Amino acid sequence: MKQGKTRVPIFVTGALAASALLLAGCSGGGGSADTDNGSTKGQTLTYWLWQDDATDTTWQQLADEFNAQSDHGTVKLQVVPAAQYLDKLSTAISSGNGPDAARMKDSWIGQFVDAGVLASLNDRIDAWNDKSEVEASAWDAGKVPGSDEIYMMPHQNTALYMYYNKKLFKAAGLEPPKTQDEMLADAPKLTGDGHYAMDVRGGAGGQDQWAAWMLAGGAQFVNSAGDVVLDKAPADSVNQKYLELAKYAPPGSETAAFSQVQSNFLSGTTATMIHHIGSLAAVREQFGDDVGVIPVPAADPSNPSTVQSMSGNVIFASSKKQELAWQWETFLLGDAQMLKMSTSPQGQLPVTTAVAENEAFKKDPAYQVAITAAKTAKSWPQLPGTTSVINATWSPTIQQAFSGEITSTQMLEKLTAELKK
Repeated sequence: MKQGKTRVPIFVTGALAASALLLAGCSGGGGSADTDNGSTKGQTLTYWLWQDDATDTTWQQLADEFNAQSDHGTVKLQVVPAAQYLDKLSTAISSGNGPDAARMKDSWIGQFVDAGVLASLNDRIDAWNDKSEVEASAWDAGKVPGSDEIYMMPHQNTALYMYYNKKLFKAAGLEPPKTQDEMLADAPKLTGDGHYAMDVRGGAGGQDQWAAWMLAGGAQFVNSAGDVVLDKAPADSVNQKYLELAKYAPPGSETAAFSQVQSNFLSGTTATMIHHIGSLAAVREQFGDDVGVIPVPAADPSNPSTVQSMSGNVIFASSKKQELAWQWETFLLGDAQMLKMSTSPQGQLPVTTAVAENEAFKKDPAYQVAITAAKTAKSWPQLPGTTSVINATWSPTIQQAFSGEITSTQMLEKLTAELKK
């Protein structure tokens, strides 16, 4: 290429699906009459996004760079607070006042595809010269299970890995675990005298930590045909191991959210923490060279996996400015733009091979663990029921399993049924 965590309680409703046919003949961006006839000069693209750091100006800088080019139209950013984003986007699309294109999370894709409001990008991607510059695994984040249609251009990613406290491991006479069985064997040795092996994080946001463990253990959400198989072997045994870790977690861990988990690790209370590069600066400031980063312990280290959380860009089927949207979204994947975003306060893992090889990432061993993990990472399945599981079902269900109210098998059966909705 030569171009220079917030919980969301609202889901796309039946009204969105019912409106899809009505919107098919409408334009995006508030009903402008512009047509997608090949030339995009004079057009204005309405693009919605949230910002993880509301004070950062990187997105606007990139829009200004794009708009300064004279061979196409312009993009107009509309920033929506993260806590309101999905709700407002769903409502806008349902009412016919939605944007032409938008930032999107992989876990939301299924419900928008189910409503029929996203444009398939396959033809454009197949004709795009820089398709091979995007990490091959990143494309899967924009697909619904069982389909090869791509609805989201990947942009920024996180892949979960494990932090470990080197001093606590050394004091216990242990090396960092490579397998889940090693983690379980080490857990009692890391627990005692006010120290614990790991937080199990059963509160808000903990589903990604759990999903990283499940995927690393060989469990699957869906099979190649798109069928939900979370209740099939080996998921139950992998989940049971995770539930057993609660015996070696600090008090309150079964309902803990991220702030408590991070606080416990930074204080030296826990010996390990499953998270991503978003915690890297904080743990290095606290521990310096006494913190290490490793892949999430796996059932088979030669066949690793973890969970990824991809944010990308979609184009709405109702928009008459799809070519301009495509120009903007591919512009964001240019080397200079990708590097700028990935090293900004908004930044996560780059999704293009050239930028992943940049010295900014290559010299950092923690980033290398994350970038390597991303190559085999999987998203939560892009199903209509995924948002419900993430935002409403997972926490109370695993908390019931931690307390013994339900078994591991019953927990997985409940989550499977919700994913199938």
